[in-house]
Amino acid sequence: MIRIRLGSRGLGGVRFAVSPVGSAKDLLRLVGNSPGTLTPAWRARVTEALARHRLGLLAVVGGGGPLGYAPDFIRPEPPASLTDIDTGLHQIATTPHERIRYELEEAVNGHAWDPGSGRPAPTRLLRALDRGEEHFAHRLADEMSRFWHTALESSWPAIRARLEADVAARASEIVRCGLGETLNGLAPNLEWRDGELVVHFRTESIHQLTLDADAVILTPSVFVDWALFCAGEPPGTPAPRTPLIVYPAAQVDCLPPARESSLIGATRQKLLAELGQPRTTTEVARRLYLSPATVSYHLQILHRAGLVSRARRSREVLYQRTGG
Repeated sequence: MIRIRLGSRGLGGVRFAVSPVGSAKDLLRLVGNSPGTLTPAWRARVTEALARHRLGLLAVVGGGGPLGYAPDFIRPEPPASLTDIDTGLHQIATTPHERIRYELEEAVNGHAWDPGSGRPAPTRLLRALDRGEEHFAHRLADEMSRFWHTALESSWPAIRARLEADVAARASEIVRCGLGETLNGLAPNLEWRDGELVVHFRTESIHQLTLDADAVILTPSVFVDWALFCAGEPPGTPAPRTPLIVYPAAQVDCLPPARESSLIGATRQKLLAELGQPRTTTEVARRLYLSPATVSYHLQILHRAGLVSRARRSREVLYQRTGG
């Protein structure tokens, strides 16, 4: 059981984030711990990606050991509500050396692999560590990049739409029901009680930890069915991170590719009508008598939903409605 004690300051620091690297880590964890829960198509795709690119080190670190723990530094702390894959890969590659040493020592000495059980850490992992933390981090970032582009990139727009829809639904629920009730509904093993956010494990004897925190990051995932606790540590931990909880994304309606104004909204419908030919943000703003900031905000959402494309011309970015 993990108890995260949040005072008024901590409650003010609760935020939601969507992470492409985090989703890749969750997928690797499933492959390493319970591949039978993946659909045959996903299982084949992941197996092919790991084998074709020889991503053995990533499979070992991301999948975790027989005791279940997987080092958290390959799931970097999301710096914003939505981060791109390149930001996450850069964070992995530049992980502080002391953080890598701390997490891998914890894994090798018992959290993931029990040296006394006859199931010690894999030789592949130990040999990679022999070349130093910097080499280790860069190699994992490179392997994660290849895994992402082979196994996840093509499905990411649909996954991201579902994750963003989940976060939007949680925000609406907070407005209607309050933060406490929303937290209690995130996962069956997550509860808010007496000023604490509590994460229960399937086997409660695995780990017991109580933390005082000024913030918590909540990130949805399509590859988990229970809440997972990541990266929160007691005082004195090298390069400490904000406690992060992964929870199962709800089955909520996502923005579909259809362009009905009832789903898209009047402003975005007008934007799409103007983008039959390539236009800049400034051009659209001038034609619709809107501020460039407002237009930019809506264009980003339409682009993520696959409804508009964008291309750079010199110093300008041109947007155009997909399909003409």
